[in-house]
Amino acid sequence: MQWGQAWRRHIGVGGALVAALTGLAGCGRTASGPVNVLVVTLDTLRADHVGAYGYAAAKTPTLDALAARGARFANATTTTPLTLAAHTSLFTGTFPGHHGVRDNTGFHVDDSLTTLAEVFKQRGYRTGGFVGAFVLDRRWGISQGFDQYGDDFDLSGDLGPGLDSIQRRGDEVVNKALAWLGQPSQAPFFAWVHLYDPHAPYDAPADVAGRFPATRDGAYDAEIAYTDTQVGRVFAALEASGQLARTLVVVLGDHGEQLGEHREQAHGFFVYDASVQIPLIVAGPGVTPRVVPDQVRIVDVMPTVLDLAGIEGPPAMQGASLRPALGGERQPLVALSESWYPRYHYGWSELTAVRDGQYKFILAPTRELYDLGTDPREQTNIAGANASRADAMERALRAMVARTTRTDATKGPATMAADVEQRLRALGYVGGGSAKNLEERPRRDPKDTIELYNLLKMAGTDSEAGRFDDAAAKVQQALAADPEIIDALAQLGNIHGKAGRQAESVAAYKRALALDPEHAQSTYNLALAYRAMGRIDDAIVGFERSQQLEPRSGRAHFQLGDIYMQRQEAAKAAAVLERGLTLDVDRPPFLVKLGEAYLALKRYDDAEKVLKEAVALKADVGRGQYNLALVAEARGNVAGARSAYEAEVAANPKNYAAQFNLGKALLKEGRLPEAVARLRASVEARPEFAEGYLYLAKALLDAGNLAGASDAATQGLAKKPDASIAPLGHYVLADVYSRQGRENEAARQVALARRLERGR
Repeated sequence: MQWGQAWRRHIGVGGALVAALTGLAGCGRTASGPVNVLVVTLDTLRADHVGAYGYAAAKTPTLDALAARGARFANATTTTPLTLAAHTSLFTGTFPGHHGVRDNTGFHVDDSLTTLAEVFKQRGYRTGGFVGAFVLDRRWGISQGFDQYGDDFDLSGDLGPGLDSIQRRGDEVVNKALAWLGQPSQAPFFAWVHLYDPHAPYDAPADVAGRFPATRDGAYDAEIAYTDTQVGRVFAALEASGQLARTLVVVLGDHGEQLGEHREQAHGFFVYDASVQIPLIVAGPGVTPRVVPDQVRIVDVMPTVLDLAGIEGPPAMQGASLRPALGGERQPLVALSESWYPRYHYGWSELTAVRDGQYKFILAPTRELYDLGTDPREQTNIAGANASRADAMERALRAMVARTTRTDATKGPATMAADVEQRLRALGYVGGGSAKNLEERPRRDPKDTIELYNLLKMAGTDSEAGRFDDAAAKVQQALAADPEIIDALAQLGNIHGKAGRQAESVAAYKRALALDPEHAQSTYNLALAYRAMGRIDDAIVGFERSQQLEPRSGRAHFQLGDIYMQRQEAAKAAAVLERGLTLDVDRPPFLVKLGEAYLALKRYDDAEKVLKEAVALKADVGRGQYNLALVAEARGNVAGARSAYEAEVAANPKNYAAQFNLGKALLKEGRLPEAVARLRASVEARPEFAEGYLYLAKALLDAGNLAGASDAATQGLAKKPDASIAPLGHYVLADVYSRQGRENEAARQVALARRLERGR
């Protein structure tokens, strides 16, 4: 059967995988030129929930058809059950000890690393990456080498409990990828499509979810089925354009999902097979269909792809080309997996494992050994009964860790002047202890703390639902069992802050920083708490400390810029925002804030430039068009200002200032119904906006609505407007009363207005 016929037959609702790669097993060219390469990564896809891997309940026809016509690796293992770290291993061909990315937060793919995309770009390929999760945003460095990178996530709303809550559905990712793949080009392509849907929360579209049981596992399988259809869309488009036949496709998962096994509901904490065994399928021109039984690793994908494409890889790669296995030869390897999540976030022991396909050894305070042939679910720890094998595998693990870990010295924090350190210590930004999550000391075994971990996860759910007291109680319960859980203290600070209990929030962050003075999130959040309390100078100290701890991040620069703008120190705001703009930031709102600083400095050309860039990047960015309107007004461009205000209120109807300014402009032009609508919208968006009520009263008066004008003027005056605008309200009331024949009351309002005018 031809490839095209196969995809037409099998594209449908089905499971998900993680990487698609296309190439030639014998050489890197087809008759029509170099092979294209497609890598598809399916996030959180455990291997044993794909039909081709023997899961009867799966609906994964696209992946199953790919496996039938390509090489399916039955024993593929990831390096870590965390998205950013696993993808860094995938695209550098190195283990975490080498590339240094060991979590989804606080790490960055270093520029010194050579990625798969960079190699292909250097060889003349056009390169495009399209991702479904913010943990793979370009600001974390994973976008190196891509000409186009589809990661424009909306960060304007409530971002939930963590980075992994910021995502986009698979159809959006595929739409962006197909638009790029459809661009005419003579160059071969390297494309990466990342689909995040199998990640929790499991909320597949209703038409897909309805085909599965209403259980947790059913909801997970539904997400996989939905993802399978999106992979099918990519294959169908490539077939329709005639490119599929010369495309090397690699589909894989970055990691799996525990689904309650070993009492872990999701992933990241443990390194059992449910979360580190991944599907891996390679298909394309010259790849012979077969099942490869040997142990392979995610780090082997990059060298394999480059080998099949006929391209030499960078010498730093630690994986092996799987060309021998693709040719039917035995190629047994040893997989190395780790999770430092328990250590970085909770102060408990990290976990490291080696797997040879038959046995799995986990180095932990209580070490573990499993015979996967008889115990694939890792239920019976035989480390005690088979101590000699456990000893041998531990030696192999330690040797492999040593061999794959870079010995580069880690830079410590910047030194501080004594007076600065004293101020930081007084405010709680530095404590007396060392960084507890890094120092070498005996640590608790994650197996013994899983219930505390789950308790903190439940606290997060309570907090997101607004059940702050319940959330705080759960965190306190965990801290009673282990007072040194740094992330629990930080979480407690967040909960109190969301509940409006800023003093309690500050106390929790101070406790976290006493344990780890370099805990960046607590430092930043403590500064936010001080700012919420009105302790602005103390907040500034914290944001400056945050700049030290997170030298790649511009979020503290944004806060400082905003503070300086509120203090009417526009020059200082512009300076700090300009520095921050060179760092990792959510660029559109950052540009808007910088534009506001330039406006205050009357640097209208600079303001217009950055504001236009902001709206070009994100058309509905808050206050983008509003500030462009202010630029136009400053230049006397009335029509341009009105047009920009209209664009702002269309995108952000709750921007009361834009509604108000547009309403005033319409009132001046005599367009009374439109002016009334905009002015009414301004006070609906900001009910305490006294000036809005007074202008609304004037518009209603001009429209002949005396009752409405009287009511609006009375409401506006009751809100104690500035003395410069308050006379308007009295004059409106005077006019209303005069038209109603209530001359004494009218005269009284005129007298009040004139008294205010004389007192100004």
